[in-house]
Amino acid sequence: MASRRKKVVITITAAAALLLAAVIVLLFTLPQYLIVRDADTGMIRKAYRLPPGGTFAVEFVHSVNLTPVIDTFRAEDGYIQAESSLFYSFGAGMPTELNPGESFSHTEDGGMLISGMSYTYDKLSYIVGTVYDHFLVFPATGERVNLRELFGRNARVEFFLFGNGR
Repeated sequence: MASRRKKVVITITAAAALLLAAVIVLLFTLPQYLIVRDADTGMIRKAYRLPPGGTFAVEFVHSVNLTPVIDTFRAEDGYIQAESSLFYSFGAGMPTELNPGESFSHTEDGGMLISGMSYTYDKLSYIVGTVYDHFLVFPATGERVNLRELFGRNARVEFFLFGNGR
């Protein structure tokens, strides 16, 4: 009887190990998605396939200086990596100094571009504007998602990556 129990325990242990290995393989081979959710309720509203190294941007009109801002991010090793920020006027909350590795340039249309950013995020949060829309933009496809239409005014929105090992 004892040997039969040992065989059952060994069989169950082997099956559990095999199942765990399959789950790990699945997690590392799943496509990566940018998840967009309501930060207050945790409700996921959208998921967008985003390959490693893929980029997205959040575009909005700054609430104080009333000029456009475009923050660009990249999916990097399962994290969100800030890549650049384009803005058209200094004001409250806008950068005034560069961090090591960053560079500053002017664009042809009069914008100010900070590139070479190295901020890394597990999740990224924005508060959707009350007067002006916020847009989630995918440069590779040109897709633009109006976050105010998707979430409403003053909604706290979070972005994070899922899949591909996360």
